[in-house]
Amino acid sequence: MFKYFILFSIFLFSSQKEFPTDWVLKKNKNQIKVYLRNLDYNSKQYCAETIVEADINLVSSHILDFNNSFKWMYKLKSSKILSKESDSLFYVYFIVKMNWPLKNRDLVSDVIVSKTENEIIIELNSVPGHMEINPNFERIKDTKSVWKLEYLTKNKTKVSLQSYAVIEGIPTFISDFFILESPLYSLNNLKDNF
Repeated sequence: MFKYFILFSIFLFSSQKEFPTDWVLKKNKNQIKVYLRNLDYNSKQYCAETIVEADINLVSSHILDFNNSFKWMYKLKSSKILSKESDSLFYVYFIVKMNWPLKNRDLVSDVIVSKTENEIIIELNSVPGHMEINPNFERIKDTKSVWKLEYLTKNKTKVSLQSYAVIEGIPTFISDFFILESPLYSLNNLKDNF
């Protein structure tokens, strides 16, 4: 009996997948590359990158203008800054438009900004308990996004966006489409602003 237990344990151990998996290039369009990887069996993460023809501080200011994010970010119905604790920490609120018959989602995130001489990092983490639940929306409770801006020249900035979100109650094929289209749409619009 013990022999079978050992064999079964070896089988289980050898069949377990290592997470997260390696990045795989899934889209390369309009000089925007989108990579995907599995974080676990149920969730994926994307990393998209491109070059924006603008000064790093202008690109940063545009991204940090969360009162207007809904004008250029994928599927946002509205966006607003809830409070600003400092130049490096504030809180934002988004409403995400879903197609019928799915209920619209909302999301509360903190925003943490860090800067070095040639790099700006803008990190958003979901903080679902920061404000009361609105019964008109499904609250997204688990998401993280990181914008990384790298200075290349005075008028050229490398932009990457790495993100994942656990959006409960939607079919996998819709979330997979969302994961690929979201960074392409948003980075295209970001580039078009300069």
